[in-house]
Amino acid sequence: MHIIDLSHKIENGMPVFPGTPEVKIEQLYSVEKDGFAEKALGLVTHVGTHMDAPAHMIGGGKTLDDYPISKFSGKACLIPFSWEDIDEQAQDEYLSEFESIIRDCDFVILNTGWSEKWGSPAYFKKYPALDIKGAEYLSGFRLGGIGIDAISIDQEENTKYEVHHEVLGNDIVIIENLCHLDTIRSQIFRFSAFPLFISDADGSPVRAIAEY
Repeated sequence: MHIIDLSHKIENGMPVFPGTPEVKIEQLYSVEKDGFAEKALGLVTHVGTHMDAPAHMIGGGKTLDDYPISKFSGKACLIPFSWEDIDEQAQDEYLSEFESIIRDCDFVILNTGWSEKWGSPAYFKKYPALDIKGAEYLSGFRLGGIGIDAISIDQEENTKYEVHHEVLGNDIVIIENLCHLDTIRSQIFRFSAFPLFISDADGSPVRAIAEY
């Protein structure tokens, strides 16, 4: 059994979506001074490797704590999704080449290779992401979630977040900022991404893993 960690570490100075407050981790108490160690965490719900609930974009939408824990683990397929993979082909046509395996999975994980740029300004620009046709195609399956190793499932220029609305509106959660997808040596695997059990959670950091 192989277990691959697909999560970025949460730490001070880590990349955050432009305009988002920086992560702040403060050492409140230490073993040397106080006899015990304890930190204070200051972060938004969509920092690092994280999950979006429908409530992130849809008024009155489900929050992560509305779902049973089983929502966050299941059979996944890894689909190559760099700009070179898609080339000039329409996204729905490209994704249809994987229909037989998507149909049998709970999660689709898009491997763009973009996580290699994590920590650089380039990470936030011209990244591979779904367009509305690709989103509509995937939303036609009974998926639990769609994951990607980039900052957003929406393309940079899509400021209306149409892909988020399409996917989340079909009760499919979104997992963004995954990493280490290139180290998964099986197209089919078990994917798990468990959010913190936060009340009315529009999103949450997750510890995402692949098992095969």
